[in-house]
Amino acid sequence: MNEFSQLFEIDGTTVGYGAPVYVIAEAGVAHFGDEEKAYRLIDLAVEAGASAVKFQIFDVDALISTELPDWRERLGSRSLPYDAFGRLQAYCRDKGITFFATAHDEPSLEFLAELDVPVYKVGSGEVGNWPFLKRVASLGKPLIFSTGMYRLEQVGEALAAIAEAGNPDVAVLHCITRYPTPPAEAGLGNIALLRERFGAITGYSDHTAGFHIPLAAVALGARVIEKHITLDYDVPNAQDWKVSCGPDDLAAFITQLRDIEVAMSAREALGVGESESLVWASKSLVPLRDIAAGEVIAATDLAGKRPGTGIPPSRIAEVAGRRAACDIGKDSVIKWEHLA
Repeated sequence: MNEFSQLFEIDGTTVGYGAPVYVIAEAGVAHFGDEEKAYRLIDLAVEAGASAVKFQIFDVDALISTELPDWRERLGSRSLPYDAFGRLQAYCRDKGITFFATAHDEPSLEFLAELDVPVYKVGSGEVGNWPFLKRVASLGKPLIFSTGMYRLEQVGEALAAIAEAGNPDVAVLHCITRYPTPPAEAGLGNIALLRERFGAITGYSDHTAGFHIPLAAVALGARVIEKHITLDYDVPNAQDWKVSCGPDDLAAFITQLRDIEVAMSAREALGVGESESLVWASKSLVPLRDIAAGEVIAATDLAGKRPGTGIPPSRIAEVAGRRAACDIGKDSVIKWEHLA
């Protein structure tokens, strides 16, 4: 097995096991070619508390052959010029959120390298494109790649290509390339499987409706979560909006994610709130009758009742057979000083 990092840094933020879940707000092409809308998507990610906001960058001529004219037209209208991404990066810097992008072709990748982005994302569409993956890995930055449409052995081949380039800082995101992905096809068990099989940091790139499935992914150990965001719904000839959070629910999603994250911690000691509950919710031994000073207390004289401020019922054998040191009223909590 190749040795991959269990922790690495993205733009000063630690990612991996023992670190907070890294939440990527995937803006993708939800700007639909409108740069001003791209700034609003960044604002949405910032206000919701995402770790990073990610776009998709491509050159239609470098990405799609002339055999797919419909897709060339569809994506061409949703692209931004390269220089716009430099402005978006600067805006993110001013807003205090990490910017990066998925490059879908070699010219776009080289442009991102010129921007000196702190991490590279490789989309699921690069399945089998190991030369491209090696090139990304060789750029000396952490690499995140999604595994939609991959077979398990192809994940191994991709990781081998990354390792061959000498890059141990990689996160593997389980992903299903279907918009929307039905819950029955989400396959969240793959998060643990990828971790066990390959030893790299694992996460989840979500394409389900709502956000309950990626929350479950956090509970199952995902250390990186990618969720699409949008400002627009019911967009013709588009699919990302079907699996996106927006202004009404992105903040709730991230808040609940952080709640689940802290709830997953293990502990042995009682928490403050539970220690307080122990007083009123647990029980103490009380007499079922009035007991006079000097009387021998029998087990049949005792019962366990709230509150838990006296002798617990688990120690009844230490009380039965002893004499009362004072009068003990029926139903009053027995304490050790009441016993002779």
